[in-house]
Formats: sequence, structure tokens, C-alpha cells
Amino acid sequence: MGESTLTRGEEPPELDELAARSWALQARVLARITAADPASTGGRLRLFAEGLPAILERLKVLERATSSVVYNLNARSVFDPQRREREPNERTRARGIRGHMITRPVQHLSLVAIAHPDTWVAPTVWTNGIVIDERVGLFSGPPTPDGRPTAWLCRDSDLVMGFCDLWWETRQRAVPIRDAPGVVPLTERQVEVAALLGRGAKDATIARRLGVSPRTVTSDIGRLLDAFGVATRWEGGMVLGRACPPELTD
Repeated sequence: MGESTLTRGEEPPELDELAARSWALQARVLARITAADPASTGGRLRLFAEGLPAILERLKVLERATSSVVYNLNARSVFDPQRREREPNERTRARGIRGHMITRPVQHLSLVAIAHPDTWVAPTVWTNGIVIDERVGLFSGPPTPDGRPTAWLCRDSDLVMGFCDLWWETRQRAVPIRDAPGVVPLTERQVEVAALLGRGAKDATIARRLGVSPRTVTSDIGRLLDAFGVATRWEGGMVLGRACPPELTD
């Protein structure tokens, strides 16, 4: 789950009606979470996990508990170089679970596309959350004092159904990620190159790690720069830095 502008305490941008509702829902969620006791194990809101690695690991539990449908709005999708989302994503698709993630346009959409091929894209997404089977939600909360993101389980029917309604309206404005402007199809190897490039690895190191020639690595990096819409490796590194939070590279 990503981090929204709202959780960072920034002022909202100019928003149209649907985006404003998305922003307002995130504000309501944060207000309820802020009023909740993080040590409580009962109630309609309780702490699910802290830190992206822990959140991603515990999402596997929610995936196994999903029986029919999942709604996912993600204001800031991230790139996990360890691809921890792959197994639950593949299992969800194999089980025929309905629904998918809708995210905002970002420069690293091509990386999102290979990890989440059923994603849709819409500029009106300003909230972060997942609802499974229209009964329980998982929402982003305020960061911890040391800056780690938090996720909260929610059984508040008002917030859960409000999120589902917002997902359906956003879906009407969204496009499949493969049709989103600027998305370039990438291979599995090119995603591995991106992960190593994001850690600062040089071409020769990447070539040795992947068992390919330096020329192949250079070609793959060129493909990644095209996918990011940038001209230089430095700019590509900046995109990867925004796409992949430091705690996911550990």
C-alpha cells in the first residue's frame, strides 16, 4: 500500500468532484484511525501492520481470506524489487477473484504493469485501501514516529461501503494499465535489471548477476529509460528512487 499526499500532511491539489470525494474519504479514514487505540485488538478499527515489508507479508493472509471480490485503490503504487506481491497476485487471479487495483498515473507504471497486469489507471485516486468481499477494509494510516507506513483493518460498514462505491465510480473513468499512455511492455529480465539498477549496481555487476552480456544490460537499461520517459540513467535512478521506498530494498 502506498502513501498518499494526505498522510504526509500536504495541501490537496486542485481536484475534480470524484477526486475530491476520494480525498475526503481518506480524510475520514485517517480521522477514525487517529481516534482509535493502536493497542486495541477489538473494535471496528485495529492496527494490522507497520512497515511495508510487514504489510506485504500480512496481505497474504487477507488474500487467502478473500472469497469473491477485492476492491483496491492505490494513490501511490510502489515497486518491490523482491516481488513479494507475485505469489498472492497469481493465486488471486487463479482463483477467479473479481476486482483489481486502480492507481494514479506515475512514471513507473511500466513496472507496476508487469507486477500487477490487471491494474487500471485513473487520475482521480487520492485514497489508499483494499476492501475484500464488501465486508472488511484495509486502509493506510498515519506513519509511525520513525516514518514507516501503517495499515489498519476496518469493519466500519460506513467506511467500507463508501470505499466500494468510490471504487466503482473510479472504475468508470479508468483505463487498463496496458492502454495507459507511456506504458512500455517489459520482460522479467528487464524488471530484474531495474531492481539491481535501483540498488546502484553497475552494468558489469548486473551482467554477472543475471548471466548476460554487458551489451544486453545496456539495451535493457535503454528500454527502462523509454518506459520511464526519461533520457539519462540519472533521471532513471530518480524514478526508481520514487518508485521503490528504501525499506523495500533491504
